Amino acid sequence: MKKLSTVLILVALLFICGCSESEHSPLTAPKSLMSDTIHSSLELALEEPLPPDVTLSFAGCGDNIMYYGNYRDAKSIAIAGGRTYNFAPIYENILSIIKNADISFINQETPTAGEEFGYNSYPRFNAPQDLAYDIVEAGFDIVNLATNHMLDAGSQGLKNTIEFWNTLPVMTVGGYLDNADYENIRIYEKDDISIAFLSFTYGTNGLSLRSGYDIVIPYIDEDEIQIQIEAAKELADLVFVSMHWGSEYKFTPNTQQKSLANMMAKLGVDVIIGHHPHVLQPIEWIDSGNGDGHRTLCVYSLGNLAAEQEYDYNLVGGIITFDIVRKKGKISIENPILVPTVYYYNRSFYKNSVHLMENFTEDMAKSIGLSYYGRSTTLQKLMSYVKQTISPEFLPDFIK
Repeated sequence: MKKLSTVLILVALLFICGCSESEHSPLTAPKSLMSDTIHSSLELALEEPLPPDVTLSFAGCGDNIMYYGNYRDAKSIAIAGGRTYNFAPIYENILSIIKNADISFINQETPTAGEEFGYNSYPRFNAPQDLAYDIVEAGFDIVNLATNHMLDAGSQGLKNTIEFWNTLPVMTVGGYLDNADYENIRIYEKDDISIAFLSFTYGTNGLSLRSGYDIVIPYIDEDEIQIQIEAAKELADLVFVSMHWGSEYKFTPNTQQKSLANMMAKLGVDVIIGHHPHVLQPIEWIDSGNGDGHRTLCVYSLGNLAAEQEYDYNLVGGIITFDIVRKKGKISIENPILVPTVYYYNRSFYKNSVHLMENFTEDMAKSIGLSYYGRSTTLQKLMSYVKQTISPEFLPDFIK
């Protein structure tokens, strides 16, 4: 009804303006004023109303790596429905965050190529496909496949992995069946906000695709990153980039990470989600340097989400949470907080599970299976890896 009323008013104004001067009384406004009024009315009528304000929550997780103990543990847990492996208990303690987030992301470090490739762990991984079902059921929406381990099961194994994930109700990034698939930039839309997800990896452990495969592996290349970002900005409101980069077991970003992060910030990327070092690395806001006030939220490394590694610092990771806020038509990233996590397994490599550090206890810290390697840790030490790495502005109150 509002649109109809506006149209009728405009028609009336146009009719009045079209009449000769003799038809107007001495009180009639001049034609120039009438034209300005009509022009303003037309602008108001044609101007699109601002979309409603909205806030979306985001949760991003780091490296999800399955070792032999995970397979054995998952197989020992009975499950209905015919599946052989049950990885669901790994994620039970973080479901409140993952399921409640409007958008959730995970870096799937290891391939899921199928049983015919054998289930392997370090140094060349292949996890049961049942893992993928449990990741989906845990509530993850975006799954990154671009890692240094993506070719661990070979070229056909990677093809199988991509095709299998494509059958599931999630969006995958970082693994593309051919060039057309690669150029089909992934856009996630919710509440009329669109986010383009890009993904790149520094390498694939020296392994290469065999001839005859059209698969595209998005290796880190500055020119290609720029092309993809510029294309993504044309398609979506926001651009998030998943980066598999950095030096393993180093708590600080290296020169390449810093350089790439600044380049992406200058190009207008909104969020960078980093992984691969298997330990936490800092979080920071990076100014674009363009004088436009734009800032990029850069998470250099989220550490491990799940990994039966042998040092206590490998067991500490984090879930990056933040809000995507649209207010008066403008979209921004707000309230970024890293929720620290601890990965647990006992001396026999059973009871695999991710825990929120806030709920982790001293007794649990003492019973972690590090004793298998002749090592031990304390809750205070686990917390120190977070405090010494992440700025207090990005930490929850319990650990500041």
